[in-house]
Amino acid sequence: MNDSQPLKVGLIGVGKMGGNHLRVLSYMKPVQVVFIHDRNRDKEARLAEEYGTRPAEDLEKDLALVDAVVLATPTSTHLEYIELASRFVTNMFVEKPLTDSLETTRAAARLARDKGLRIQVGFIERFNPVVTELVKIVGRSADVVNMDLTRTDKVPDRNLDVDVVLDLMVHDLDLALHLRGPVERIQAFGHAQDGLTALAHAVLVHSNGTISRVMASKITEKRIRQIAVTCPEMYVEADLLQKELVLHRKTVAQRYADLSLASVREAVFVPHEEALLGQLLAFAGYCRGRDCSIPASVPTVEAAVASMELAEVIRKSITENATAPVSYQPIGF
Repeated sequence: MNDSQPLKVGLIGVGKMGGNHLRVLSYMKPVQVVFIHDRNRDKEARLAEEYGTRPAEDLEKDLALVDAVVLATPTSTHLEYIELASRFVTNMFVEKPLTDSLETTRAAARLARDKGLRIQVGFIERFNPVVTELVKIVGRSADVVNMDLTRTDKVPDRNLDVDVVLDLMVHDLDLALHLRGPVERIQAFGHAQDGLTALAHAVLVHSNGTISRVMASKITEKRIRQIAVTCPEMYVEADLLQKELVLHRKTVAQRYADLSLASVREAVFVPHEEALLGQLLAFAGYCRGRDCSIPASVPTVEAAVASMELAEVIRKSITENATAPVSYQPIGF
């Protein structure tokens, strides 16, 4: 692919997240949005006019005109579109999760391997500038004891085809693997609404001994994206929404004047960068075969399979624990 030519991209799905992709792609200089496609034809036509592109006329013919596809449709349709697009292009960006089950995720991974597809998965938090800085801190400290990853968002009209584990928690499962490596043991609990898990807690024990406690909720009336890291020498708080990263340390001298100091608070500088822009720039570079390990490694189908394997075990554990007999009986006085 010639670097002097713009990357020709087709966008499939222009709902909430797809609309964000269109907004960012439309001002990226190395990218030309050739067409957009959505089952809502009125919205497709309106956004095409607003962003200076055109609606798809014949999807298969239009796919043959582009270098890459960005896929942001409902999760349950991802594999269908991946299989269709793989007949025409080798470069794909697919919103997370890659598919809606472990079986279909593995099928997509096999397809990618057999046809030499370059698929980047939309684990956008890897490109959050707070996470980029946190990786530097956690990477320098081998003695991470515990991580708490919390993600809540009451958005009733989004991703109705998957539960909270695949909609929200999957981001933090990818981060837990990205930050602390493979997991050996899992225990999980959840609360269901309308037949789907709406709130979930999971405790992961990594191979290196780190414990990750992951909590996700679609019923909490506050939007939270936080990571807290406990190390023997410090406690780290990361607010992924406010873009704040703070370290707390014990002081060598625990007194100042006539005061007792509990700890020292250090704020880490976090650059103001849009994670979606960083993610799509990485995708553009990935399509051109560039090294995209900086600022974050590109999450590929292997990362999607790893996070989906955790998600499936968590969903199974939630089901088993929901039906397990009560094992605790208070002794009383």
